[in-house]
Amino acid sequence: MSRIVIVGAGPAGASTALALARCGVASILLDDNPQAGGQIFRPRSDGSAPLLGHDARGSALRQALHQHATLIDHRRGHEVVALYPGPKLWLSAPDGAYELAADQLVLATGAVEVSVPVPGWTLPGVYTLGGLQILAKAATAVPSGKTVLAGAGPLLYLVAAQLVAAGVAVSDVVDAAAFPTAGQIAGMARVPGLLLRGLGFELTLRRHGVAIHRRSAVVEVIGDGAVSEVVVARLGKDWTPRAEGRIRLRADVVGVSFGLRPNTELTQLAACEHDYDPAAGGWRVRRDAGYATSVPNIFAVGDGAGIGGVDTALAEGTILGQELAKRLGRTDAVLDAEAKEARRQLPGLAAFRRALVDWSGLRPGIFRAADAATTVCRCEDVRLTDLDQALAAGIALPRGLKLRTRAGMGLCQGRTCSPAIQQRIAEKAGMPLPEVPMPTVRVPLRPVPVSALATLAPTTAAE
Repeated sequence: MSRIVIVGAGPAGASTALALARCGVASILLDDNPQAGGQIFRPRSDGSAPLLGHDARGSALRQALHQHATLIDHRRGHEVVALYPGPKLWLSAPDGAYELAADQLVLATGAVEVSVPVPGWTLPGVYTLGGLQILAKAATAVPSGKTVLAGAGPLLYLVAAQLVAAGVAVSDVVDAAAFPTAGQIAGMARVPGLLLRGLGFELTLRRHGVAIHRRSAVVEVIGDGAVSEVVVARLGKDWTPRAEGRIRLRADVVGVSFGLRPNTELTQLAACEHDYDPAAGGWRVRRDAGYATSVPNIFAVGDGAGIGGVDTALAEGTILGQELAKRLGRTDAVLDAEAKEARRQLPGLAAFRRALVDWSGLRPGIFRAADAATTVCRCEDVRLTDLDQALAAGIALPRGLKLRTRAGMGLCQGRTCSPAIQQRIAEKAGMPLPEVPMPTVRVPLRPVPVSALATLAPTTAAE
């Protein structure tokens, strides 16, 4: 029997496992979280009332995984720290580390937030939008004090509305995007439910008196040991901050990020081919129509293969699960109908995504908010001037810059700083961003205790 291993129990990975199970095909579902669902379907840890915008499909997904537990080996708290040809995985688990081989490997690794360095962004009290959302869900903790949220894209309005509904004193939302044009609204109307959902979040903010600043960005965070104010600037067409007309807003807490990008760490370790696609969030793994990558027996679905949102992730997982089952000679009539419907939905979801990116997709000028003294790589305390000095010396590749400055060599391995570093290379080298090589990744992808590595051995009974 072919061993199918799925990395990531979010919407894409879980729906792949469920589609396989419907056809009687077993799979191993790996995830580092205690419960399935990913960030979008993450339940509140104490079982309290869900946040505004709660999606009931998350509970249904977890219930379905439980019902198919005899076929889906859901390994919680298992984090992939390395991937080698085979494909072969190294896993960090609660009781140590072990090795797991796969005949078919599905990567459903999800997305990473895009952070933009600005002066003061390392002060206590500054979070990413997703970080605030995780705190509210996983730790049931919400900010106290005046809160300013900034960035661009649907996550900004979702998190703002959720925090307001939870009683947080959100005073201002600072949106880098302008109000969407008629054409952009028409494109998003291809999926009217998603458009109305977004409008509902903005109406929630309006009802609570939250000020919305459009075509603007937080370009500096001010405080002495903690946040006290933010500086907001108007933006040009490419989101370059303007010097004139800047205002200050009082703030105790700041949440800021500029959309999502695919998590490509594992596809890079697998030596898959990648392409740069702004509509999909930047660098994405290359796939064929059946979601197969350029490496045999490795597939990719969901936001980890290109930002498309939860509906796209669910659709892709269902389609891939059906296709993998068919390869093994297994079918299910109901699943076939669901996969057909999923394929029908994808063009409209893609049109929605294109309109969304046209409205709120990342523009390069926003990275000019950083000054020479701004810390770009927080893990290694690398400033913008350190990058510029290395680039002036002729070092222009991400790997060379990493070796010279240590930018991207810290705990997060560049997950936070790589967009800013790549943009700086492109600007200083005078080259298009897609021509800047992808940042490198190395194993282990996450910190692993030496004691855990000491237990590493080929899996036997655990398989």
